[in-house]
Amino acid sequence: MLSIDAGTTNSKAVIFDTEGHVVSKYTVRMQSKYPQEGWVEQDPYYILSAVKTSISKALKGAGIQPSEIQCAGITNQRETTIIWDRNTGIPVYNAILWQDRRTETIMKALSDYSMEISKKTGLRLDPYFSAGKIKWILDNVKGARKRAMDGDLVFGTVDSWILFNLDRSRQCYTDYTNASRTMLFDIRKLEWDSGLLSMFGIPDILLPDVFPSLNEFGSISIGRNKEIPVYSIIGDQQSALFGHSSTSSGMAKITYGTGSFAMLNTGTDIPQSGALINTVAFGIGARKVNYALEGSVFSAGFALDWVKNLLHVRSFARFEEMAEKARPQNSFMVPAFSGMGSPYWDPDARGLIIGLNGSSGRRDFARMAYESVAFQTEDVLREMEKASPIKAARVDGGLSMSNFLMQLQADLSGIKIMKTGSPEITAAGAAYIAGIAAGIWEIDDIQGMARIDKEYTPEDGKKDALERYPLWKEAVTRSLKWARF
Repeated sequence: MLSIDAGTTNSKAVIFDTEGHVVSKYTVRMQSKYPQEGWVEQDPYYILSAVKTSISKALKGAGIQPSEIQCAGITNQRETTIIWDRNTGIPVYNAILWQDRRTETIMKALSDYSMEISKKTGLRLDPYFSAGKIKWILDNVKGARKRAMDGDLVFGTVDSWILFNLDRSRQCYTDYTNASRTMLFDIRKLEWDSGLLSMFGIPDILLPDVFPSLNEFGSISIGRNKEIPVYSIIGDQQSALFGHSSTSSGMAKITYGTGSFAMLNTGTDIPQSGALINTVAFGIGARKVNYALEGSVFSAGFALDWVKNLLHVRSFARFEEMAEKARPQNSFMVPAFSGMGSPYWDPDARGLIIGLNGSSGRRDFARMAYESVAFQTEDVLREMEKASPIKAARVDGGLSMSNFLMQLQADLSGIKIMKTGSPEITAAGAAYIAGIAAGIWEIDDIQGMARIDKEYTPEDGKKDALERYPLWKEAVTRSLKWARF
């Protein structure tokens, strides 16, 4: 099985065997652009090129022919918005990424409708989601709105863009999970909502068709003679949840990547979300889904990268060593580079470092960066526990390789942190769903496929972490609404 994992920082192609083991993979580093403060974009053609390159290299690495691949799945960075000509395939603008904050004014203008939006979509009124990005393109790209009204354009998240370009039939499809991140999709009725479309001034003809995560989406054309059927499309965080075998209610996962994302499977229930959001976890059957409670931290790995580069530290091993050697102090970094996500939802928040003294040095800055990830994730977990107690959380992502961070998270949260021993867990989720569709597995088989590599239980450091948590909250308070001053 081939899994395409089109992420924010990396785009991967991963080939799995029928036992769920990784046979081969290839990664292409993605390139983001920052044309203005708060704007984050990627070249849609580079996204596509990265996908094609990774597939070709993964097949070569496995030493197999395309004809040996039974099926494929696609998982992708969510909320990222692309609009293109459905006839020529030419994008009208760059991909606007999920981190982008240019639509703050659009969101504020709709504040009177926030309750209605939340009730239908499960989401918070925030620039994070796709609807504002779509409206911005239609309003700011010359001729885009008219072309959209005439039916010449189509919107899609990254999954739709990939499928459109790799399937010869050029279909415009997405799945429930990606649609649920647009702020235009009713997660109870599982359909685009005409009221929300009208609210944002978006014509329904612009939108792709929506199907369950397990579906016959078309095929990927590789070479002249081989087409691989695509049997799954699913957003990356939901794919990681499925990859962890968290297929039943009450199971939680945390993915530490560019951002940090905690997700709790709530089954067929949509609980009160509080300061978090409700979203579709996955859909295996038509009009039948599992839901999830999710908290989103916008700056996790990005925050570590920022400090590491600022200090001119070459490797993460060295950076982590610096953090471990620093003593805990009452100094904090709030990495609100793109505002604050859950549970604050403040696009006007800005980053700060507070509590420095004359002895503060490089090691302290390294520790503050790691602690900022753990503290932000703890903010989310505390909100999540209001809906359902969490005894343990399965974790994945690049930062889960940090023993220092994972132990810090366990100490701070007081729960067991279980690091996966299954590589490429996000890609695995899409592959598992495709494999179920192809008849390779049953959904019950997935439960035994997630492997735990290491467990972290709260240690003596827990007391110190908890004592300092109120000071972290005070630091965050000082960063909120800063852009308004």
